[in-house]
Amino acid sequence: MASSLPFKLVTPTEVVFEGNAELVIAVTTEGEEGILPHHAPFLAALRPGILRANVLRDGDGPASRLELATSEGFMQALPDRVTVLVDEAVRFEDVVVAEARQELNDATERQKAAAGDATAHAREQAIIDFANAKLRLTGHR
Repeated sequence: MASSLPFKLVTPTEVVFEGNAELVIAVTTEGEEGILPHHAPFLAALRPGILRANVLRDGDGPASRLELATSEGFMQALPDRVTVLVDEAVRFEDVVVAEARQELNDATERQKAAAGDATAHAREQAIIDFANAKLRLTGHR
């Protein structure tokens, strides 16, 4: 069996995943970061994007792929575990494409209207990035 480490993905309302993973890849503010077992201690701010992990569901079975659209948050990697905290995490089957497109359009319009307000611009950009992540997760763009 390949080496693995405990992986936990948490939102304010639920534990989305808790189990073992061979690899966890998240989109940080500096780009994508992949975490393997025995990784050096690492803390990163996350941007909205697609989190991917090779997870072990039943201990001795083959790894399966976990993919979720995630919003902003944080990832902590230690040699013996990975913890991801995000505001939202959406599974493929929970994405409503029409709603994601509407979120994208609305945020784009609000961002245009907020010209000169850097805080509002950044807030709307995070919404735009999360909507785009949901659309990419489902193969739409």
